[in-house]
Amino acid sequence: MKEAKHYLVLGVILAMGFWLYWVFNFNRQIQVWITVGMGCAYVLWGIIHHALRRELYFRIILEYLLVAGLACTFTIFLLSR
Repeated sequence: MKEAKHYLVLGVILAMGFWLYWVFNFNRQIQVWITVGMGCAYVLWGIIHHALRRELYFRIILEYLLVAGLACTFTIFLLSR
């Protein structure tokens, strides 16, 4: 049950990001900042999640950073077209 709460928090963070993305669909610059904010929130959530589970290692942090970086890069590239 504790795990479900963690993933619920992640779902709320991402849902808020997508909602903000939709609200500001007229402004690409704000959408870029929302994308970066969602990436940072995802990395921070991952670090907190694994720290609470006592399995936080450098490679896990690196994995979250790489996934968020790739997703942000891809999304920003699509926004710039």
